[in-house]
Amino acid sequence: MKLVSKNIVLFFLFLLTSTVAFAAGPMEKGETYFLKGRYGLAASSYKKALTYDINDNNRANCWYMLGQSYLMMGKFKNARSAFSKITAKYSKTEWLINAYIGIGDTYYHEKQYNSAIKYYKKAITSKYMAQHGSTLYYKLAKAYRGINYTTKAKSYENIIRDKYPDSLESRISLNSSSSSRSKISLHSHSSKKYTVQIAFSTRADFARDCSNKYKKKGYNAYIDVINYKGKTRYRILAGKYKSKEAAEFLQNKIRKNEKIAAFVTTISDN
Repeated sequence: MKLVSKNIVLFFLFLLTSTVAFAAGPMEKGETYFLKGRYGLAASSYKKALTYDINDNNRANCWYMLGQSYLMMGKFKNARSAFSKITAKYSKTEWLINAYIGIGDTYYHEKQYNSAIKYYKKAITSKYMAQHGSTLYYKLAKAYRGINYTTKAKSYENIIRDKYPDSLESRISLNSSSSSRSKISLHSHSSKKYTVQIAFSTRADFARDCSNKYKKKGYNAYIDVINYKGKTRYRILAGKYKSKEAAEFLQNKIRKNEKIAAFVTTISDN
């Protein structure tokens, strides 16, 4: 009888761990596809993960990344619907504030700036601002500029300059165009080092999140801001080496451990 009971317990433990493993697969694939910029495949993977019996936090994570995938594809209503799932059903998870930001982003891209401001302001909490204050103030500044409320926009930009002088937003978004040209000219004359590119993005917030993620994994990840065809773009990089061989070693490690198509490139050494 004890043997039967033990087997039953083991069977249910197997079902539980199998469910988690199967759910983790699509989520990991979704992340890999997202980093590669294959947002349609990422969305499909996160949808598949949602069919499994996973906890609320993972479910909210899937809805958030599904929303981000739609956002990157320009499907703003679909993205808003995905983010809204979190606010409606998973408001007690850690993804609520991110969902507010996501909804604000969808409205911003649709040029519904007042609605964007409304949702951005919902995200103003002490915990979120401690980590992402410069990003949120920058989003608010852009939205206020969208409705030509320049005084309010400038007030947020001044906060970024004063409170976050070393932030990404302060470096690339608030500098004058002449200053940017000067930096680009300076970079062109500096020496080069080898690095590994992990991802490439049009969005500062994604670049920061991606960089922080790989930092937590132990990589020396950072963001390189470039001008590509007259527009600001962000490279998420790891390492900085004098030799190409050293960079290739890191590239192989990242490809093996993270399952992403990282590649060796160069960066100005300044």
